[in-house]
Amino acid sequence: MSARLFSDFSPSGKDAWEKQAEKELKGRLKTLSDWTIGADLHLAPYLTNSEIDPEKMAAMQACQKKSPGWQNVPVVKFSEPRKTNVGMKHALENGADAILLDLGSADVAHCEFPKLLHGIRLSDTAIYFQTAENTADVFKEISKNAGYYLKGGIASDPIAEWMRTGKHFIDNINAIVSVLDQTRNMREFRVYMVDGQLFHNNGASPVQELAMMISGIVNYVDLLTDKEISPLTAFNRTMFSLSVGPEFFAEIAKLRAFRFLLSKISDAYQLPRALCKPFLQVQTSSFYNANVAPNTNMIRGSSEAMSAVMGGCNALTVRPFDHPFREPNDFSERIARNVSSILAHESALAYVADPAAGSYTLEKMSLDMADKAWELFLDMEAKGGFIKCFETGFIQNALKASLAQKAKDLGEDKVMIGVNKFIEDADSSFFDEKDLHSSSYNLADKNLSQCFKASTLTASKP
Repeated sequence: MSARLFSDFSPSGKDAWEKQAEKELKGRLKTLSDWTIGADLHLAPYLTNSEIDPEKMAAMQACQKKSPGWQNVPVVKFSEPRKTNVGMKHALENGADAILLDLGSADVAHCEFPKLLHGIRLSDTAIYFQTAENTADVFKEISKNAGYYLKGGIASDPIAEWMRTGKHFIDNINAIVSVLDQTRNMREFRVYMVDGQLFHNNGASPVQELAMMISGIVNYVDLLTDKEISPLTAFNRTMFSLSVGPEFFAEIAKLRAFRFLLSKISDAYQLPRALCKPFLQVQTSSFYNANVAPNTNMIRGSSEAMSAVMGGCNALTVRPFDHPFREPNDFSERIARNVSSILAHESALAYVADPAAGSYTLEKMSLDMADKAWELFLDMEAKGGFIKCFETGFIQNALKASLAQKAKDLGEDKVMIGVNKFIEDADSSFFDEKDLHSSSYNLADKNLSQCFKASTLTASKP
């Protein structure tokens, strides 16, 4: 069958394809624009197998997730113990596989964990406790009467918290070491997080996100190994948290490139690849939501979620479409959970480990993005590493420049539905660039910048 099929169709190269495309597009082939991903990366609008190095493509594919599927992990915000417990149970009974429990600024001592976790067995259900509190204090409370094996983890990035607030991270590094020692056999319990939201929500390009995140994990591994934690434990027991934006193909490539870069980092520490199990918790972006057309966020979030699962996330968090401007209700939370459920059960994406493999454009995009990010990472290392780059303002300046470019693109020809095209409010004003220079890089409250919800970075030495 296969021999006859190929004998009926002669091979065709890129020239033949372009000739046919030129004919069908009636002379408009050259109007197809290049893929432009930030200021860092430009790709041709179409590619063939002749433009992909097969060995590099195989290396990229070898680093991807081997098991299909992902956890459906909605966010539940802590309010008071019993009410939050009801909310978590409701989500788990209606599509959720795990919970990202946002403790906010709640004091650990006042969370009343026996009430908060009533009827939820942490040995069966993964709960990720998102907090800026001391990791050891949180673990002490959640491990009481919880059995010998816990799933989930503590979604805390003390260095990102320092970058946001100036709060010193050294004590929490010691707390992470303590919890790692107590949970040596709990392979499904993540003790700390590398928070990519910090860079994404301050305007980073995909290349910058990747470079800064791998610089972040190198910093953590070095800090933890200095305290006699093995590099394999430090590498495997973290949760990498990333956001996916609306650039569909670029975000798929970003996640695939991230796994490739993590493999290079693990090789540098001489870790056996077969034992390295990076865990990617990916959430739909808060940065690009449109307040002026909130229902559009449902569609945008669905597209972003599809990028996340095709890129190989282990856990998917779909943010409710209304979360930027009000407390989500039962309807918006249910829709968010159902996005993940539909992708898993109706699209069949949960049956394939790496659905993007073999696409020439995605493979090339993943490889080029990884190369550019590696260059930036090495540049950061040459400048003294992650902490030093923040203290000197290198990271802040890079993010500010990227954010300025995003705003410029939106103000010119880049289309974002509900933000600068097909908008609902006819009286909305256009982007005012003076807002770019606010202390927090916050571009909210202007039509072309409604999607930008940047967070403040503060340079403060540990």
